[in-house]
Amino acid sequence: MEDFILNSIHSIINGNPVVTYIFFLVSGILQLVFPPYPSDVIIVFEGYLTTIGPNFHFLMVLFVSVMGSLIGSILVYWFGYKKGDEVLKYKLVLKYIDEKHIKRSEKVFHKYGKYGLILSKFIPGTSSIMVLFSGVFKVKKRIYFTYILFSIVLQQVIYLLIGRVIGKNIQQVKRFLSVFNMASVAIIAVIAIIGYIIYKSRKSRKKQSDSSEL
Repeated sequence: MEDFILNSIHSIINGNPVVTYIFFLVSGILQLVFPPYPSDVIIVFEGYLTTIGPNFHFLMVLFVSVMGSLIGSILVYWFGYKKGDEVLKYKLVLKYIDEKHIKRSEKVFHKYGKYGLILSKFIPGTSSIMVLFSGVFKVKKRIYFTYILFSIVLQQVIYLLIGRVIGKNIQQVKRFLSVFNMASVAIIAVIAIIGYIIYKSRKSRKKQSDSSEL
């Protein structure tokens, strides 16, 4: 699928830059509404395009790509919010989201809560499900949009910069992303654990302080 899409991008680029930006917008939407879509690779390739000419400015590509992902996130969240638990009974949902990814996403969601939205951006196959579960579990809209926007911008900036460095070698991009995603998950998990330990430690000291005052 990646090769077909990248060849299509090349054809579009040779035609009209405006159409290319429309493709970037649609690609961002597909990232959330169609989980099999190879979004990570496409975003990295978009980063490469920012190095080949004046028609693809980094900030403009970033803005369009972020808007596409945000639109997709809103659609998936709204669907989960309206349908609740019923979403897992839809054949179309189960066709593209297997049980393994559902269980993995549930584990991340219940363990990290809203922070899982950020973490899921670097775990293959979980981003769409985390967004869907945010709607199903009625995560407050303000909290959801704050964290999802931050996670989208973070992911897009990192992947676009990777594209500027690595270039258009699709196999090299896929190998790098595989290692990068695993490293990102490990780092975020360590930070989360350290944060939790610090939180519990401060809470414990506060209880001891309150007890001593009594």
